[in-house]
Amino acid sequence: MEILRPKEPGPETRRRPEREAEGDRRRGTWRDFRRAYPGFVFVLGLGLAAMVAVDGWLLFKRVQYNHEVAQLRAHMTDAEREHTDAIVLAEQNKLRIAIELAKRQAKFDKKLHLNVSIDSSRMYLTREGAVLREMPVQLGPERGASESSDAPPAAVPRGERTIADLSSEKITLDGGATIFSSKASQLAADTTAIPPGSLRMSLEDLKAIMPNLSAGMKVYFY
Repeated sequence: MEILRPKEPGPETRRRPEREAEGDRRRGTWRDFRRAYPGFVFVLGLGLAAMVAVDGWLLFKRVQYNHEVAQLRAHMTDAEREHTDAIVLAEQNKLRIAIELAKRQAKFDKKLHLNVSIDSSRMYLTREGAVLREMPVQLGPERGASESSDAPPAAVPRGERTIADLSSEKITLDGGATIFSSKASQLAADTTAIPPGSLRMSLEDLKAIMPNLSAGMKVYFY
């Protein structure tokens, strides 16, 4: 009986002499991987450093805001603090109720309407719970009250809104919030600033749903 022996590696499987110093990429330590893919390791390290920097900035802002709140509360009387806490709690409860009502109404509304999910940054053209078109959107920043600026506060809408006006490039809602369109080929590639409290969708999606939109149509934000 003939015994089969492992085949000796041929020239086609051996590393060329000029590449012997690169090491074997099939196995090895982290040092070998780093030497084999220096560009990838550099980009990975750069991304990690950026994430750490953003986290550090957010942590700094949180500490700063907490310090400002503590200073403001320190100058209040006990009655003023209790009154302020009651107002904040009431506003939070109102917002939760408005969001839950918007979800329920959007689910059972028999008329054609738009739903905007703030958490997932998606917009839906819907009727009686059936999604007719799903579209990505970009949300503008929220603007708080400031003593150094006369601009009024602006927040992303919550709850139920109504379409007040339509054009070929934007949808204006009651209350002043606007859904703008992007002329970029890909919405994610559009990095231009979005006005505070507004949204942006692709021009392609806007043109696709425009025949179905009309003034007075409901738009639910949740």
